[in-house]
Amino acid sequence: MKLVVLALAAGTAYAECPNACSGHGTCGTFDECICYPNWQEADCSGRTCPFVPAHVDTPKGDLDGSADALSGTGTTVVDGSTVYPHGTTEQYPLMVDSANNVLTNTGHAYAECGNKGICDRKSGECDCFPGYAGAGCQKAACGDATCSGHGVCMSAQDLAAADHGNVYNLWDSEVTMGCKCEPGYSGPTCESKMCKHGLDPLYIDDDYMTIRAPTARVLLQYVNTTDSRTDGAASAEARDDLGNADADGKEVTGLSITGTYAIKFYDAFGEDYQTDPLAATAGCGEITAALESMANDVVPSGSVVCSEIKAGAGVDVNSRNKVEYDLTFTENLGDLKPIEINANLDGTRPSVYAIGHQGADNKVKFDVDVKVLANAEGISGENIDYFPTMCDGVTFQAEAGKKGEVSVGGVGVPTAGSLTAAEEKLLKACLGDADGDASNNLEVYNWDYGTANTTFHPHIVKIVKTPSARTSMSSSSSSHGSVVDDYDAGKYYLAYYGTPGTSNEPAQFMFAGLPPTGADLSIFTTDGTATLLGNASTPVGAGGGGDSTDHEPRNQALTARFDKYGTTVYTSTDVSCDTTGTSPGAKKNHLNACLAKGDKVFLFDAPVGPDSTKASLESASAFTADTGNMYTVVKVGTSAPSASTPTTEDRYYFVVDKAINWDGSATLARKDFGIGGGPTGWTLGPISQGQFDGMAAPGDQAIGTVPVVKFSPGATSYEFVQQCSGRGLCNGDDGLCECFTGYTSDNCDQQSALAV
Repeated sequence: MKLVVLALAAGTAYAECPNACSGHGTCGTFDECICYPNWQEADCSGRTCPFVPAHVDTPKGDLDGSADALSGTGTTVVDGSTVYPHGTTEQYPLMVDSANNVLTNTGHAYAECGNKGICDRKSGECDCFPGYAGAGCQKAACGDATCSGHGVCMSAQDLAAADHGNVYNLWDSEVTMGCKCEPGYSGPTCESKMCKHGLDPLYIDDDYMTIRAPTARVLLQYVNTTDSRTDGAASAEARDDLGNADADGKEVTGLSITGTYAIKFYDAFGEDYQTDPLAATAGCGEITAALESMANDVVPSGSVVCSEIKAGAGVDVNSRNKVEYDLTFTENLGDLKPIEINANLDGTRPSVYAIGHQGADNKVKFDVDVKVLANAEGISGENIDYFPTMCDGVTFQAEAGKKGEVSVGGVGVPTAGSLTAAEEKLLKACLGDADGDASNNLEVYNWDYGTANTTFHPHIVKIVKTPSARTSMSSSSSSHGSVVDDYDAGKYYLAYYGTPGTSNEPAQFMFAGLPPTGADLSIFTTDGTATLLGNASTPVGAGGGGDSTDHEPRNQALTARFDKYGTTVYTSTDVSCDTTGTSPGAKKNHLNACLAKGDKVFLFDAPVGPDSTKASLESASAFTADTGNMYTVVKVGTSAPSASTPTTEDRYYFVVDKAINWDGSATLARKDFGIGGGPTGWTLGPISQGQFDGMAAPGDQAIGTVPVVKFSPGATSYEFVQQCSGRGLCNGDDGLCECFTGYTSDNCDQQSALAV
């Protein structure tokens, strides 16, 4: 009987798991808890914290207790565990795709708290290490979440988009954070207040130095899209530089501009200020007064030079279809953001419009073209002078090149006899090395020729009128009297040395671009290096980045095209430094140089193309004179192929920081750029991997004719506009300059023997 009772008692016994699995799991075989998802530990009392892509991948150690060498990344252990239900690896994570293909050059596997925090098992929340935030410590946080009250904490993706629409798509695009400071503040957390900028007083220490100050051309114009007269006859009027008819202000259309607008000005920090409303037909007096009366004295009194571009003869200034004027800001120096025109003062409705003033044609038209043409004359503001060295003892005058000279790049040449033999020798020595390799320099002058059509490293010079040749500046609000015009700034030109035309002509200097004629000129040189972007100069497969399928002719320049007053430059192939590497899937390293954000470039009107095309140019009148401006690359990209790509290359582009002041839209077929000016190079193949896949006739694809010259600054570059004028230290706590001994004023731009 006792045996039966004991047997019944044994039959009713139950397994007991630790702490009854804390209510977060079920008790299984061998009294082990099977935890619910996101619970762990022996009694399921510990929470699992969020798993996010790790900032740094780490090995996990001996998870299976084998006490032996750690298993490799291809071996999965602890499969079915509470933390890793699908298993994991003991060393670094195995990175595979959904088809189990091993991925290379990748990382950032999911890890608890992103490997940048400690999990609190009681709460299931991550205790992040300093500098990291988020539920899973996935964010590399801003140093100060409020950015010191002077900025906004944004993701890397948003910061890139705010910078000229750039794109950042790496793994941390949404989790790496940074402060975007408001104008006038800087530092990782926007903690430092910036100081007032100024002109280094030692920069302009003699009459030969000039200042490239910010300029802008404002254009308000009613666009006559029909290009016809009211009597039905075809309009005989010439079109303006935007291609619009009736640009001279004559009242053929019976319409004139009226209304109001305001000018938005940006200071050295990028802060914007807006003028009071101006009448659409306001003259220079009203314009300068409005600019110089803005808040905080941002534009000093007497500093704006305004020059009105007059309407056609006999046109009433208050009754015309075009208003145009140039502005120069002589005391707001530096590479400023171009001014803008607010022509929507009423909200969304334009506040500048055209009205009728002839007969029954009294309609109101709102299609008035409102533009700001920064750099219209080839001059824009700069912070740094990359061409600070004057070639002492060299003065000349220039004239337009002739047919033979133009065919080899000589749009402008020294006037006969104006550059003496002695001055020519001095100029050679001043120009010096062009390609950064002194071992191939020539002659006793230790210089490179930089011959047109044969070098990828031409010379670039800045040509400036001598003090006696400069005219005095004046405006409605100020007068500079008879002093030398410091703002009659120089422009940039390619400088070649070689034989113009037939071989029996003597070698001479030639300039791509036409310098001012009828005036004495000085030359300023640089120790920087100019590189004409082109195909790799070494043979295919011998270090040039190519192989047997990379066949576009060696030593051929890359070409580009762009619209007048545009900022986007379309190139004949991919120029991005991000895609010209040799890693699998990348574009071939087929260029002698590439472009990245922040690079400096020149876009001279010095066409690249068949010799027969250039030789057919009868005179320099076919070229634009004022094309020598320096641009900064703000974006480099590649677009998906469009319907027109097989006809005209439109995929590869870069964007510059200011409007290009001339029309570079001309194109030629690719086959016209082959070896010897013919299509022979195209019997072999394309320039880069896959660029012409699916194209029936890639040699017929149109590309631009403009060369792209990348400029790498030299050591002698002179930063002449900076905080405290470079003659003091900025106190970031209060934004005040602490001037060096001998300098004074709120931006240290004044020398004084009394300043201590």
